[in-house]
Amino acid sequence: MSERMTERAAGGAGRPAGAAARPAEGAGRPAGGAGPGDGEAVVAEARRRGITRLCHLTRSANLPGILETGRISPARDLRRNGDAHRPADPLRLDGAEGRLFLSIEYPNVWYLRQAAARDRLFRGWVVLTLDMDLLARPDALFVPYNSARDRSAGARPGPAGFRALFAPSVPGRLPRTRGPRHPDWWPTDDQAEVQLTGPVPLSAVRSVLFRDEQQAAQDLFVLSAQFGMGGLLPPAVVAPEVFDAPVLSSTVRTGGRVRETPYER
Repeated sequence: MSERMTERAAGGAGRPAGAAARPAEGAGRPAGGAGPGDGEAVVAEARRRGITRLCHLTRSANLPGILETGRISPARDLRRNGDAHRPADPLRLDGAEGRLFLSIEYPNVWYLRQAAARDRLFRGWVVLTLDMDLLARPDALFVPYNSARDRSAGARPGPAGFRALFAPSVPGRLPRTRGPRHPDWWPTDDQAEVQLTGPVPLSAVRSVLFRDEQQAAQDLFVLSAQFGMGGLLPPAVVAPEVFDAPVLSSTVRTGGRVRETPYER
């Protein structure tokens, strides 16, 4: 995602003293990238696992820009175009400012806990749920852990890259393993990523998840009264547990799902 977590919060090892210079953006992608038919194979595997959607975390303050442009854009594109947006990580430890960061089924709320604490003025966040078919895009890359660990050097395309998200174990400072109740649809590491180069159209957004009814009411009021865009927002959903990292992690890692309630406008 365009706002990244620091390596300490990601639970991986940072670059040791004396290590090589930072790799250029996209250095983790193998030459040639995904091959013909790879996207369809990834989507087929995702369906077999019971995956129903992707997620993208963003600030509530970014919703007007997304609705106005009709797309979710990487931070680099927003900066170059002079579009209004509220970045959360000036360090860019992921090394991939030109990519969008998504997750499988639920958001990376471990990242959210730290990112929200960095900005005392804009505390509101939302989750955009997205069509799973975005996995078929030829620019899709997969990282089995938080890419702040190695500046996205571990990003890989295609079915092999996707399957790596569900490996029996993912190494790191805090290794992750799959327990007996770990569902097929949830990656081994809660912070596994899907990276896309280029924007995602608003038409791919299925719903917007809010922490509670109060946030939903406030954000919808601002979008309608201040920007005249309330009618452009995809269906609003209230999902408190989606924003609670310990609760969400313990629930999904044992095969459960958390409650999501449509918000009546």
